[in-house]
Order: sequence, then C-alpha cells, then structure tokens
Amino acid sequence: MNPADLLMLAVDQRPWLTHALYGHTRRAAPDERAAICRGKHMVLDGLLAAVDGGVDSGVASESAAILVDDALGPGVAERARDHGVTLSMPLERGGLDVYEDEPDDVAAYLAHHRPDLAKVLVRYNPDGDPEVNALQRRRLAATERAAHEAGCRFLFELLVPPTPAQLESAGDRATFDEQLRPALILRGMEELGRAMAVDVWKLEQLGAEPNYADAVELAASTGGECILLGAGATAEQVDTWLTAAGRQGFGGFAIGRSVWWEAMRGLLAGEVDHETATARVAAGYTRFVATFRNSSTSPGTEPVPGVV
Repeated sequence: MNPADLLMLAVDQRPWLTHALYGHTRRAAPDERAAICRGKHMVLDGLLAAVDGGVDSGVASESAAILVDDALGPGVAERARDHGVTLSMPLERGGLDVYEDEPDDVAAYLAHHRPDLAKVLVRYNPDGDPEVNALQRRRLAATERAAHEAGCRFLFELLVPPTPAQLESAGDRATFDEQLRPALILRGMEELGRAMAVDVWKLEQLGAEPNYADAVELAASTGGECILLGAGATAEQVDTWLTAAGRQGFGGFAIGRSVWWEAMRGLLAGEVDHETATARVAAGYTRFVATFRNSSTSPGTEPVPGVV
C-alpha cells in the first residue's frame, strides 16, 4: 500500500438510511436527523480510532478518507478535515434514477465545504435509453467542471442497473451482475470518460480478475484510478472482491454499510454504547485495510496480520 491509496469509509447514505432506520424515504424528522447525525459522528470516531491505531492497524493517516453528506451528518465533514482525514462529499440528489445535482448551486456548496473529492452517484447503463443517457452526460459534464474549478478531484460512483431485456436474458439479477454487468461497466466508463474528466471511478465488483485490470487500464488512459465499493455485502464477500481488485491495481476502496451498519443500528437502538459501536467500526474498517494491503503488497514486503 502506498500513501496515495484511498481507503474511504462511506457514510453519505440518505434515503437508504432513513428507510432502514425509520421505514420511509421522506425528509427525516428533527429527532430522526439528530439520531442519524449522532450515528454518522460515531462512524467518524471509528475511523479516527483506526487511524490512531497507527502501525498496528495498518491505517496510514494520509490514506484514511471519509465520504459524508451535510444533510444528515452536519459537522462530520468539518471534524474530519480538522483531523486531517481526506474528505469527500456527495453532489447527487439521493434515490433518483436520472442524475440531478443537490444542492442546486454546486459551486457555492463546494466553496463552502472545500472537500478534497466531489462525488456523484450515477445509474447509467450504456444500453439504456439514449436520450436519458445523453441528458445525464450533459448534466454530469457541468458538475465535473464545477468540481474541478473548485479545486476538487471528481469521484464518479457508477452503478449499472439492468435493462428489462438484459435481466430477461440473464434470468436473474445475480447472473446479470456476474456475467453481463462487468462489460457494461467498462462500456459505461468509456462513454462517460469521453464526456468528462473523472479522477476516481468508484466501481461495483467486476467478476473475473481480468475485468478489474481492464478497468484500471481504462481509467489510467485518461489519468484516473479505480476504487471498489462494498455494495452492503458481507465482510467475507467484500474481502473476495477487494482481494481481486487490489491484485489488479485498484487504488483503494469506498466501503460503508459493510463496516458500520450493525454498529450504528445497535447504537441508535440503545443496544450498545458509543464506545462499543466506535470500536466495531474501527475493527471493520481495519479489516478491509488489511485485506487491501495484503492483496496489493509487492513481493518482499511484510503483509498485515489478522486477515485469513
């Protein structure tokens, strides 16, 4: 692992989190916002605890990063910056199939918060509706320009949902994910990369290892890099994906729910205290750091203990 690696704890979920905790995707009520904010601050505390573990945790402070919103996590970004943690913040309106900026004034938002990376989450299938795809590319190109003008790196989270025809062809979602989606991700990167300058691609698992290498090569051709997202999968499943990605040159990860969901749920339900929840987040994050380090360790260097 080198100092440029991006080892990101993602806690920018908004509609997903309100639904998981409270069963709705409306604007959170004041007491709900306060509780979620408490949970997101706990997640940052877990990240900071992992960094404070120093050499034993394998977490270099210059590689530690957090992705967080200010709608349900006010104050987390500021605390992260004060502690020297690399900061990424989302620019998309959550839960939409077609990309929209949120807030409307991206430039002012970025000038105020000064994140290191401006992140967009986009659902884009190259075989989807051509007019919708073109609209998304136009919107995202404008967002990318605003991000770079603000001095931010542009982080693009690409999700490729199946079209009805693709899902019918595959037979089920799992088969689509493994057999059809990897090639669609690569095609999506090509199309989107022609319309905008992406610094970091945040990608779903790509199946066979050569697909990861192809993504790295494609990103590098325009000066970018790739990191892996966790998709809320089990830790064991994420370990498998992350090992393949690290071996093929991915520059890190952005993993969220797989690390902090049970700790946050337990904290807000009163089942565990803040200290216990924080320790669980630190342990989960450190686990994936070790997995990534061991997968990307060059010959002759010492692997991190504690990963099977």
